Amino acid sequence: MDKKDLSSLLKKYQQGDCTKEEEQLLFDWLDALEADASDVAPATDIDAVKLAMMEEIPLLSNKKKQYIWLKAAAAVLPLIIGTYLLWPRQQKSLLAANWQTITNTSHRIQKVYLPDSSIVYLGAYSTLQYNPSRKVILKEGKAFFDVRTNPAQPFIVSDASGVRTTVLGTSFIAEYNNKVSRIAVATGKVSVQSGASKTTILVPDQRLTCAKGTVIQDVISSADLLAWTKGEIILRNASLHDLVLAIREHYGVTATTKLDTRKGSYNLRITDKMPLQALLEVVEKISYKPKVHFKLQHDQLSIE
Repeated sequence: MDKKDLSSLLKKYQQGDCTKEEEQLLFDWLDALEADASDVAPATDIDAVKLAMMEEIPLLSNKKKQYIWLKAAAAVLPLIIGTYLLWPRQQKSLLAANWQTITNTSHRIQKVYLPDSSIVYLGAYSTLQYNPSRKVILKEGKAFFDVRTNPAQPFIVSDASGVRTTVLGTSFIAEYNNKVSRIAVATGKVSVQSGASKTTILVPDQRLTCAKGTVIQDVISSADLLAWTKGEIILRNASLHDLVLAIREHYGVTATTKLDTRKGSYNLRITDKMPLQALLEVVEKISYKPKVHFKLQHDQLSIE
């Protein structure tokens, strides 16, 4: 809830004009306020808010107490909003202190050991952040995770689209490019939350693709996933979009096209020693629907 919405709802409640749904929204906000206070907001700020709000609140039942809390919140609106808006800044400060960032700017996969001894194979031109609590944010690119088992503390990988993958001990690939998220499992089992309530369990050789509100599940060989950690890219029935990403990942060349990148069906093995020109010649020969032609100039590739 942003500042404008919060202010409007508190004023409406104070005037007795809130609907049942709006009252419930405020109750949920109060619950979140108390739940998050110990983790984000400084104790002094929370105490000040509570003191101002509690001055008129006697010992009452929880339900009735919520109503009086809201009246008190409306009375001290500037203070409550000030603290509410301050939390994100403090949270960012905490994140900056605990999170580490890794960016792979090379053409090759980078092997990284996390604090819990889990291993990450970070793809070319990929960035992730991690903290000691077994939480990872994939900012962009592709990464293979070989996660160390710890039943007491799940390993969680999130990306900017909101896709959240939870595991205890397994190996899988996570990708996030151009607002498209993909999770594919090599060993073990993962739980992928791709929306507010949509959760999918994936086992070996299963892959989930999330893009523009759609979720597609298909199969992919775990051997193909493991080959990627050795520098090989194996495409099976891949779209032009997948081919463009593979070229950027493997050769560091950005491709542009006006063709529909959802089309195409490519079956290719791109080895570590395969020259880009050789790959382009093969693709031109085998491509159809659409038939493609390449023009390469100074690390800029156009597809027609």
